[in-house]
Parts: sequence; C-alpha cells; structure tokens
Amino acid sequence: MFVCICHAVNEKAIQQAVSEGAQNVRDVRRSLNVGSQCGQCVRQAHEVIEQAKALAVDSQFYAA
Repeated sequence: MFVCICHAVNEKAIQQAVSEGAQNVRDVRRSLNVGSQCGQCVRQAHEVIEQAKALAVDSQFYAA
C-alpha cells in the first residue's frame, strides 16, 4: 500500500529504510522524501516505522 502518494513511497520502501537504520520519520524523510510535500502521510509513515522497528526487535529476540 502507498503511504506517500506525492513521492510514490509504499510500506515496503519504508520498511527497507528502517532495516537500513532509519529510526523515525525524519530519517525516512531524508532518504525517501516522505512527508516533505503535503504532509498527509506523516502519521501513516510513523505507524509503519514503529511496526517495522517492533518486527525487527521480535526477529532479533526469536533468532537468539
């Protein structure tokens, strides 16, 4: 699903950015321009980032 229509950024791209070290909307904005135009996507982007971070923590926990 697209999160940022202005820049054609989908959930997968944001999840990839998180896996590469993005920690918040500001980091994702720097790499993908999310939220830099109309701003309507910021809340959804934040939710996707938090979900991706939680998944990464769960994966690390269960991998050990």
